[in-house]
Amino acid sequence: MKKLLMGLLALVPLASWAGELRGLSYAPVAGGTRLVLELSAPTAAKVFSLKAPDRLVVDLPATTLRGGLKAPPAGTLRGVRSGPQAGGGLRVVFDLAAPVQWRHATLPAGGGRGARVQIDVLGGQAAPAPVQARAAQKAPVAVAKPAIKPPVLAARVPVAPPKEAPVAARSAAPAPAPQPAAAPVLRAKSAGAVTVVIDAGHGGHDVGAVGPNRLYEKTVTLAIARELAAQINAQRGMRAVLTRGDDRFLELRDRTAVAHKHKADLFLSIHADAVAKGRARGSSVYALSEHGATSEAARLLAARENAAGMPAGLAVAGQDRVLRSVLLDLSQNATTESSLRLAERLLDRMADVNKLHRSDVQQAGFMVLKSPQVPSVLVETAFISTPEEARKLADPAFRRRMAGALVAGIRDYLQTEPRLRQALAEAQTGRTPALRAADDGS
Repeated sequence: MKKLLMGLLALVPLASWAGELRGLSYAPVAGGTRLVLELSAPTAAKVFSLKAPDRLVVDLPATTLRGGLKAPPAGTLRGVRSGPQAGGGLRVVFDLAAPVQWRHATLPAGGGRGARVQIDVLGGQAAPAPVQARAAQKAPVAVAKPAIKPPVLAARVPVAPPKEAPVAARSAAPAPAPQPAAAPVLRAKSAGAVTVVIDAGHGGHDVGAVGPNRLYEKTVTLAIARELAAQINAQRGMRAVLTRGDDRFLELRDRTAVAHKHKADLFLSIHADAVAKGRARGSSVYALSEHGATSEAARLLAARENAAGMPAGLAVAGQDRVLRSVLLDLSQNATTESSLRLAERLLDRMADVNKLHRSDVQQAGFMVLKSPQVPSVLVETAFISTPEEARKLADPAFRRRMAGALVAGIRDYLQTEPRLRQALAEAQTGRTPALRAADDGS
């Protein structure tokens, strides 16, 4: 039987086992152009250059081409062609107008995208930058109101976003979202205020996914993040902090560092999903997976310089690595459970604004979610790669509604967490823990 199976397998062409190159995209980066080769399966890509004439070559072992390749924009990249190699490999050749430098990375599947090879071609003329709409006005910062009795929240009471002028009807093609001003939305922390750190995904040379009419994910996420911050700052007892308030690049750990610096109660990372093929639709929310929590625990324990940033109790454990490991594991597990509860409340509210791509909370090992002490979620607002959803993401009215749904979900979550519910009530009334202790002692 074994020999029979081996014989049948030998009859199957090798190419049927190969991965596929499913798409090729271009985007400007600082100093050049970013090429992204979308793959159905990871492969050990080899990148090198040739002269006379100048070419950049990408060899993809065990890979075949699905469909055609998109021609590069005008500039240093003159053209692209491909051909099969012996053994089922694929060679992709970019013709160049002049010699270039490059850097490349092989990225695993994640965030709704498959494996991909990312190449930054540096030097020469970059891909044309998108045309940005007129800059939006700075979001308003709420003015403190007189202390009032904390309201009793009924189930599923929508939080009304700030009023704005009517929005004109959308055109058939999506326009790039407005480029916000540089200053972040940040309100001074009042005593006991619930702090929400909002992370606008991507930024700077990392444009993220690119939608129709060169609508960049980094631009959309920043616009939604600023709208969300404005609406949170309009809530009594709540305060928003942005990881970035302008078009800049931040390392993933720098984003979580903002949450730790401001003693965040919650962390939301805003993104716009994309697929290489087809027209996927809907919103989704991710929390950290158990595997991601485990790997981050190992990293934290191995890095001496991170001891100061550990949750209370871990540093006290000193050099007892077993005790620190147990404490960190308990802390991360509790934080992940809180993250899942937050994600469920957000999904429930987002369903009122947009179709859900996944009706249940997804879990993955996103680096930006790996804080062992701050409940953290990653929100995929919509699919920027789908024209219908790209039009929504470019529409200020949709972004306001999405932000309003997220605020409502956050408020729902706060009412399920005794500590945060009490902190919110105290911040709304101005009755700080110190004042409460004084009252209790009188």
